Amino acid sequence: MENIEPDLAVCLIHNPARPEGLFPFLDALLAGADPVALEIIVVASQPEHPALARLERAFPEITILENSGADQSARARNHACRLARARYLSFWDEGLRPSPGSIATLLRFLEENPEAGLVSPRIVDPEGMVQPSARTAPSLATILCLHTPLGRLLLAAPIILRQHLMLEQNHLQSFEAQWLLDTCLVIRREVVEDIGLPDEGFFAHYADADYCLRARRAGWHLHYLAEAVVIQSEPESSLAQGLSSFGGTARLLGDCTRLLLKKWLRPAQMPG
Repeated sequence: MENIEPDLAVCLIHNPARPEGLFPFLDALLAGADPVALEIIVVASQPEHPALARLERAFPEITILENSGADQSARARNHACRLARARYLSFWDEGLRPSPGSIATLLRFLEENPEAGLVSPRIVDPEGMVQPSARTAPSLATILCLHTPLGRLLLAAPIILRQHLMLEQNHLQSFEAQWLLDTCLVIRREVVEDIGLPDEGFFAHYADADYCLRARRAGWHLHYLAEAVVIQSEPESSLAQGLSSFGGTARLLGDCTRLLLKKWLRPAQMPG
């Protein structure tokens, strides 16, 4: 039988701190994915974890990869992407629940708009309130306001953060963005062939902001697609959030510094 090329690779990280976290996500994903052909790749740092055996029994269509770097989200996702065969790649947070038709809507938009390299859906909480997933590109001012006591004391901090979070933007309508969070992000394979994979030099923060910057510099457009709706049924459970205190300030400072240097310097001057 001829192998069918998948439409979308869903790249996931197994978080041993939430051993059953992927089950409800995969239930919702597979229930609403039709007619999109999926390949599902799970990266695990503890392949012997009992939850993974249960996951394989419940979802025999998934592929589970061992990766000692699965506690570093960019490295783990890249490991999955390198083995993916699909025409489009995607990253997801396990706390999300794709609505029926949302995945097909995202892929249809990319197929109809060849200049669009990355797209993300509208994320809402169970009450339907929008959880903004598109931001302006991080600047030194926004990083200071987000991560330092001094920045939060600035008189302009509320304005800076509102602009950064795009709170004045109507998130019930689609628009072009500067930064799409990798909480839920779909990437055209040609983008990866053009600019490579996310920079593994980031430990837990801003790999997605850097990747969006690189894509925009290469001429790709980024789109927030309000017509595709995904429900965030739980508080954000991404590994990056869980690791925000792991290694503490030093790793956060390293990620912020790397982002700003890559933004300010010519791309050829820094790896990744």
